[in-house]
Amino acid sequence: MLAGALLIVAAEGHLYGISRLYAPSGDSALSVPTLLAGTGALAATLMQRPLRRSDPRETLIWMLVIALCLLTGLGYRNGIDFGAGRMGGNTAVSFVLLAGGQLCFRRLPVSSVGLSFMAPGLPFVAAIGYLNNAPMLFGEMSLSTSVMLLALGVANAARHARRPILRPLVSSSRAGRAVRTILLSWLILVAAQAVAARFVPQHWGATWGVAVMVVDALALLAVILFLGMRYDGSATRLRLTEWRLYNAALRDPSTGMRSRASAELFSATFGPITSHGLVLIEIEGIADLAHRSGPEAAERLLRLVASKLQRVLRPEELLCREEELSLLLLVRNCTLDQLGERAAELCALVAELRDPDREMSRIQLSAAVVMARRGDDDPAPSIRRAREALRSAEPGNTRRILLCEAA
Repeated sequence: MLAGALLIVAAEGHLYGISRLYAPSGDSALSVPTLLAGTGALAATLMQRPLRRSDPRETLIWMLVIALCLLTGLGYRNGIDFGAGRMGGNTAVSFVLLAGGQLCFRRLPVSSVGLSFMAPGLPFVAAIGYLNNAPMLFGEMSLSTSVMLLALGVANAARHARRPILRPLVSSSRAGRAVRTILLSWLILVAAQAVAARFVPQHWGATWGVAVMVVDALALLAVILFLGMRYDGSATRLRLTEWRLYNAALRDPSTGMRSRASAELFSATFGPITSHGLVLIEIEGIADLAHRSGPEAAERLLRLVASKLQRVLRPEELLCREEELSLLLLVRNCTLDQLGERAAELCALVAELRDPDREMSRIQLSAAVVMARRGDDDPAPSIRRAREALRSAEPGNTRRILLCEAA
């Protein structure tokens, strides 16, 4: 849109003889050859298809743009002018790089990326030259040409947005937001320095140059430290995730159940994105059984209960072994009432079992239900709250299911 508007304004300036429309700043102008090449580049850019190489029509237009730049240069060598203004060498090189980058897309990937990134380089230098009143930087490239080539360069570089070097610019992740913030800060810094340079007295020019260099160096240092901090944080999270995955893959050797590490991984995965809760399940009398008959008898009873519960688990549930001969059920996408009903259903199901080694006596369960706060990625506070609720229950209380507030 921006490139098209600049080309239309420049075309009207040439048609009606209004020089300020095609040469808004200084003597450099957006010439007729530049106007034709820019129109061809814009047409080819609009014909692009996402993630596909250029088709024959687009290829032909880019080849015509390159040919136009070469013929214009030969014409200038032979003393042939094409109206007001001239297509400078930096303008011609920018068009050739732009066309080459698009012709190589999906054919020579490495060359395409390199040429596409080099194409906006000279227009950017020219824009800096206009901002800082340095004619040596822009030469025969007009301000309109510089902005038009920058717009075309950015539009064509968008083809490479899937590559890692450009992916953060369009990503909605935290890294993407950080990169876009740094880029915006950099553009503001460049513009502020250029505008401030116009108000600096001439005899302070050397001091101003040193001050700008110091500011740029400090800004670069801050960016390096920030990126280093983010990289170290990402590496630490990756190591923690790998350790969690390793521990979650291990199972309890006695019952074959998942361990608490699986519960921690469950909370870390679903805690930040959805509601989840847990049910701490204890077998009544299992501690006395372990004291009277030994830990083997308690483990046998725990295996009996765990095997029964494992057979009725739902896809959104995870059953793990918790410390102190208890079980832990984690459920996602639920409410406290739903979790309480599910705990009561499981307790009633286990109550139908009989323990053959204890004269076919019934097995009674007690459960504490806790909903984690949204965003919690550690089950420890909820487990602690559930255990406190079970310990503080009255000894003669017949209520098997305790609903607790979030820890």
